Amino acid sequence: MLCALSAGPADAAPAGGPHPRVRPPLYVSDYGNNRVVRLPADRSGRTTLPVEGLVRPTGLTWDTAGTLYVSDTGNNRVVKLPRKGGPQSTVPTTGLSRPLGLVTDTAGDLYIADSFNDRVVKVPADGGGQTTVPTTGLLHPWGLALSPHGDLYVSDFVNDRVVKVSTHGGGQTTVPTVGLSQPTGLAVNSAGDLYISDSGNDRVVRVSARGGGQSTVPVTGLDDPLGLALDCGDLYVADGLGNRVVRVRETGGGQVTLPSTGLDTPTGLAFPPTGARPGRY
Repeated sequence: MLCALSAGPADAAPAGGPHPRVRPPLYVSDYGNNRVVRLPADRSGRTTLPVEGLVRPTGLTWDTAGTLYVSDTGNNRVVKLPRKGGPQSTVPTTGLSRPLGLVTDTAGDLYIADSFNDRVVKVPADGGGQTTVPTTGLLHPWGLALSPHGDLYVSDFVNDRVVKVSTHGGGQTTVPTVGLSQPTGLAVNSAGDLYISDSGNDRVVRVSARGGGQSTVPVTGLDDPLGLALDCGDLYVADGLGNRVVRVRETGGGQVTLPSTGLDTPTGLAFPPTGARPGRY
């Protein structure tokens, strides 16, 4: 988790009091504007990242080294921006068709929801070549997330479900949910609770890792929620047709629309790992 604490004098807390938390910048794929932007969490302003040639970008993820990956969906590729500010490059893949969600594991391996091929592919960090993750029956997979134990969650958009794929040889299971319609973005917190953008129902649901069942996150006014991101108890939602990003406490309350104008179908959300954001981005 990021949870940065401010040490600057402007944010100094009273003696003996708690340190205020500094929220990190949020990175957003601005689908309709063919760009990726960085939004300061607590003030207005927006920076467009220097990524060339994007067409309908969607999924975003960072690896632990600070490399940013972008699903360039309209070009059927994934591009990466290195931490030290070198030129962008294309991830070596074969046959992608409408790639959407992305996630990286602790080893730096990249997982891609290859939506129109109804599969998830894995690109290892060691350059060993692309493989297909063993799944069954996916139709247009959309979002990806990893559990604290390394299990892979996949939102199966057309089948109105989320599946969990064991990375330890345990096979595929369906996450127990009720009434999902066209699930999209996924996020998992440090306790293992799963958040799902239930886009067809204009809501976000939470599935407890402790057997508490499914609940609806109290977020108002959503219109086609897409990507999700978590930061230290705050849940961020890309409100696709609302052309905004909202923040709410995981436990409910405190809903805020991040100050930004001009977004057109924000889709993917991602925070950089602590200390890894290069100055160029």
